[in-house]
Amino acid sequence: MKTWMCGAARRVPQMLSVFVVGCCCLLLTLAGPARAQSTPTVDSLQEQIKSLQQQSQEQINALRQQLDALKAAQEARAAQPAPSAAAAPAQAPSEPGAGKTLFANTAVKVTLGGYLSLAGIYRDRFTGSDTNSKWNIGAGGVPLPNNPNYHMNELRGSARATRLSLLTEGQEDYAALSSYIEIDFLGGAGISSTNSQGTNGYYPCLRQAFAAYDSKSGWHFLAGQAFSLITMNKEGIIARKENLPMVIDNTYLPGFTYTRNPQIRLVKDFGGGVWAGLSLESPQAIVTAGGLSTTVPAGAANYTGALLRPGNAFYDVSITNASNLPTGGGAGSLSLDQYPDIAAKVAFDSGFGHFEVYGLGRFFTDRTLVNGVHSNNTSFGLSGGAGMLLPIVPKLVEFQADFLYGQGNGRYGASGLFDAVVNPVTGKLNPITEFQGLMGLVAHPTSRLDVFAYAGVERASSRDIYSSRGTTGGFAAAAYAPLGLEFEGNAASSALAQASAVEQIIVGGWYSLYKGKLGLMNVGLTDAYTRVDVFGLRNLTMNTVVACFRYYPF
Repeated sequence: MKTWMCGAARRVPQMLSVFVVGCCCLLLTLAGPARAQSTPTVDSLQEQIKSLQQQSQEQINALRQQLDALKAAQEARAAQPAPSAAAAPAQAPSEPGAGKTLFANTAVKVTLGGYLSLAGIYRDRFTGSDTNSKWNIGAGGVPLPNNPNYHMNELRGSARATRLSLLTEGQEDYAALSSYIEIDFLGGAGISSTNSQGTNGYYPCLRQAFAAYDSKSGWHFLAGQAFSLITMNKEGIIARKENLPMVIDNTYLPGFTYTRNPQIRLVKDFGGGVWAGLSLESPQAIVTAGGLSTTVPAGAANYTGALLRPGNAFYDVSITNASNLPTGGGAGSLSLDQYPDIAAKVAFDSGFGHFEVYGLGRFFTDRTLVNGVHSNNTSFGLSGGAGMLLPIVPKLVEFQADFLYGQGNGRYGASGLFDAVVNPVTGKLNPITEFQGLMGLVAHPTSRLDVFAYAGVERASSRDIYSSRGTTGGFAAAAYAPLGLEFEGNAASSALAQASAVEQIIVGGWYSLYKGKLGLMNVGLTDAYTRVDVFGLRNLTMNTVVACFRYYPF
């Protein structure tokens, strides 16, 4: 046993040696394939690293290009002021120029606009008017039949409607500010007021001049001379977005409700297409004495005229002569006014059309001497109306209609009918009930052609007709139009002639001769048939044809 154990002990080192030698051989055997596999794996990894580096560089380059483009875009936007909170100017073919930027930085943008206009005017009655026609009777308007002018045609050319405008715009984070001024050269009381014989020089005429504050919270404030709040808009209640007829005439057409008034206006955009506005506007009354005598009674020196009751008189600076025609009078045709006109409007943009409802309140003041008592008197006239603009065929055919009805709104119509008449007994000014309405259809057959047709009317009702001792006072008595006015050359006075209605149908169109980077050239043609109803007379008629060339370089 002992001998075996000793033999086993001697064999252990031999076995360990064999085991170690075998392991070494095995490792050496496996080392060769391991080395053969390790070499291509390193190369592959290096190639992958190079590929990833190349891809990363391409991605970096692409990101750098995007960053450069973004910086360039930001710099370009910084060169132009942010869009104003106020809407852009109307782009109707009659006034299509958006203008040309004269100056722009990060705060303010200045834009020059306007056009050169040349018009040829033909009328089958001589009125002596330019492209700002007077659709009423009286000086510069439709002549009466006893006047040779009623039987004479006229033809003239005019560039006085040439227009210039300047718009400034700027915006902060919370609001936008803008100012706008617009002039033409139709200033003066008529063609003879300046010079049409040699130099054809005419006064500039201030059309609009206002400043506006438009907040992002929906409040819009305006101060200055602009179209009246009750002038119909194309959308919302924003200045320079008025829906002006496309006619050439600068007095537009009967039935179109508008003035350009000094005013203070506040408008709120409630969102969802709902707007509301209130405006305080400069007043001006067109007043007739209603046939009352201008010979004042004893003790009423400096008063305007006599009332029907002996010893009584009235005073109004807008009545300075016996004719009492709607041409005004006094110092710049100013009337006695103590309160502003108040205009209010609610507008709604439905997504298919624009709708408006509006109201107008006016005050009429004079001074009287009645039964030995001197006093100032103020009367009130209230009118209301509505309008709509419908895209019957979007971008192809549009329909519009609007009206105004109430007391004392004559001044707000293109014909300028009387607002008020002197009550022949009390001497107070009584507002005249009046209606004005307009319908129009505009079509755009091609991108260069626009055609239109309008029909408008303004009508006044009789008011306060009294007879005393054979004298008639008030408005719209048949006796105001003696038969002698029917016959040419008759010396019958036109002092008592008063128009009860003015109606017109006008058709026309505009065609763009050129549209491009050099601006826009338009030619237009209109034909208007006008009828004037005069109390106690047959209807007067006049046909007016106007051709126009306009170039908008801006």
